[in-house]
Amino acid sequence: MTTSIKALVRLKLPKDPLFRLLAVNGLAGMAIAGLVLGGIFLGNIGNLRVLVMSAEDPVLPVIMLAFGLFITLGSVVMGSAIMLLGDNGRNGNGRGGAARRRLPVFFTGQLKPVPVPAKAGCRHDLRR
Repeated sequence: MTTSIKALVRLKLPKDPLFRLLAVNGLAGMAIAGLVLGGIFLGNIGNLRVLVMSAEDPVLPVIMLAFGLFITLGSVVMGSAIMLLGDNGRNGNGRGGAARRRLPVFFTGQLKPVPVPAKAGCRHDLRR
């Protein structure tokens, strides 16, 4: 019976791996947004629960806050999944990411002053 449930779930996901990645991470972002929304109302952050419950129509503010959280946190999770596609850890064996950011071996972290010649007779007018 569990294989039939897995087959149904697998059929509903897109066939393209990129769209499947976006769909799965979008749903994960929406779940995180739901947890954050529940935490905001459970913790009564900024006295928001009391304010919403005393409104004439308490459903509208909850829907607006949920929509904003779904868009924001869903986009964050999907964006981080896209950014991590080429990164295979910190060893630099991936196609991008860590290999590009690696500093040369001879970099020691020492700063050295660089002389910059300046003309003494040149005067700039700063009042334009």
